[in-house]
Amino acid sequence: MIKSITILYKQLYVNKLRINIKKDLLILAYHYYMTVEVVRALEGISGERVYTDPDVLRLYSRDASFESGEHPLAVVEPVDVDEVVKIVKLAIQYNKKVIVVGASTSLSGNAVPKTSDAIVVSMAKMNNIIEVSEVDWYARVQPGVRVDELNLELARYGLQWPVDPASSKAATVGGVISNGGGGVRGAKYGPASHWVLALQAVIGTGDVINVGCYTVKCREGYNLLQLFIGSEGTLGVITEATLRLAPLPQSFVGVLGRFNNVEDLVNTVIDIRKAKLWTMINEFLDERLSQLVGLDNKFHLWVGVDVNAGGEGIVLEQLKNSVVKNHGEVVGVAYSLGEFTKLLEPRRRLYTAALHAAFGDYGNNALVFIEDIAVPMSKLPNAVRDLTELGGKYGIKMVIGGHIGDGNIHPTIWVNKSDKKEVEKAVRLFEEIGKIGIKYRGTVSAEHGIGSQKKELLKEALAAKNQGNYTVLYNLMAQIKKVFDPYNIFNPGKIL
Repeated sequence: MIKSITILYKQLYVNKLRINIKKDLLILAYHYYMTVEVVRALEGISGERVYTDPDVLRLYSRDASFESGEHPLAVVEPVDVDEVVKIVKLAIQYNKKVIVVGASTSLSGNAVPKTSDAIVVSMAKMNNIIEVSEVDWYARVQPGVRVDELNLELARYGLQWPVDPASSKAATVGGVISNGGGGVRGAKYGPASHWVLALQAVIGTGDVINVGCYTVKCREGYNLLQLFIGSEGTLGVITEATLRLAPLPQSFVGVLGRFNNVEDLVNTVIDIRKAKLWTMINEFLDERLSQLVGLDNKFHLWVGVDVNAGGEGIVLEQLKNSVVKNHGEVVGVAYSLGEFTKLLEPRRRLYTAALHAAFGDYGNNALVFIEDIAVPMSKLPNAVRDLTELGGKYGIKMVIGGHIGDGNIHPTIWVNKSDKKEVEKAVRLFEEIGKIGIKYRGTVSAEHGIGSQKKELLKEALAAKNQGNYTVLYNLMAQIKKVFDPYNIFNPGKIL
């Protein structure tokens, strides 16, 4: 059947026969043939690890954000860099797009296919830990290994990869790097960009490149390594990562504080910083979100510090005193990282708790927006106050939590998507939240990325730093994209 359609197509257009067949049907038949041709070619590369079942394609048309996308033409799971090279070259040959995904836990739409001619490349089968050096403190891994699984293995060596997103049970190393992720240990360790030494990647010409070094100090021309971190799959396919590691803490103490208002909570964080205590974990939830995760209807603050053995008592007293000094109440104490991890469990439910509340309110009509701004620590009181006022101004359900120890705030809002006016208000509120980051010399995206949601906010952020003109930086980014991806096959419609 396919061959006969193709022969007919060629006869019609090569021999210019005048047959009364609708052009649209003919084009549809040809596209169907080409899809079958691409799928067969993919099967020649990856065999049974190519999926075209509509239910599978539907799964890969979404990520954890509210963004919706197109069903890809196929999903493929390569097992090594050679297969990835062949897939990229095939995409170039057939003019198809490539969307790379880890666990699709992205919250900015950057794992959502925006075109139906996309091949989704899932890194699920490339999930091996290749090497761990307990002397040089690095680990070589494939991109599909999950963050928690990696840290479980590293714990055998007394080491950790300290990038710790709230979705660490599901999130993959490759996804975290591509997103420029951070997480709950960011107060001390910062985002992924601080903890990647080297990468192997397949770029948009089908070439394999290796960037970075096995050493912490590495000055070999332009820093191409950092271009990939946070690039959201727009420059190439990461096929291996060499990660910088840190030792697990000798000892650890922490507290959970409860407050009547956000001002006292924020002042506690600032007080602890002024005391020169370098917290590893510093998280918060507002009163409504606290209630949603099973805590009291008050503001909650988690503060955890890694300490040298013998210093636990002194540091713990300092933390307690800071909470009490700022009119808070200590409601939980941890004497080890394991105890603090249990104490922190409600905070890790921020996103799922908001989802449950949203679906409880609106069922399948719930539309959830989770923001991701950051401001300098000194501006936290201003930013949180502005956020609270915005919520009241728009009259939309909003909860606030996040990584307060590095100024990263996650306001989450939800509306009924059947109510067009409410959706329009929510979109405006989402944008205004981003502008708070700009207002206080922060950022519109701390760790979730730009994706398809924040492209206009990105322009505003760039303009704010460049006398109102974003075009020079924006064009530089576009030129970088073109150098790495000359055929524009990687994750179109994202960032730029």
